[in-house]
Amino acid sequence: MRKLVMSCAACALALTAGIAGATGLDGDGSSGLGAQMDERRVDIKGGVFFPPMILASAGEVITIRNEEDVVHDATAIDGSWTTGPIQPGAVAEVTVGADMILCFKSTYNEEYKGAFGSVESGEAPECFELSGAGDGSNDGQN
Repeated sequence: MRKLVMSCAACALALTAGIAGATGLDGDGSSGLGAQMDERRVDIKGGVFFPPMILASAGEVITIRNEEDVVHDATAIDGSWTTGPIQPGAVAEVTVGADMILCFKSTYNEEYKGAFGSVESGEAPECFELSGAGDGSNDGQN
């Protein structure tokens, strides 16, 4: 019986620690979520930039993380800026400029598209086109 009580106590402790970790609660009772929320990040995964659009102001640094098994980059649709190659598992940073082209793609796979949207309006730039969204035409072919 004593072993069962000790096992249950150990399970309860492990469960409590797991819940605290999942909720971001630190040992002092404060939330550890702030640091995670502060990171401005776009992931390359599953055949897309995710999220496809992130709201950003001029001067903000956005991290782009490649979670795929092949090299990608983020390059302005007009080629005016690029992260350069981002190896699998690596990250690159982009500082959003006031006058920069806000839509980007991967030159390694041009179906991957993303954009920096306006924090003020919450809107996407005019150049934005979702990955795999097509041109809107439907010619009846599959």
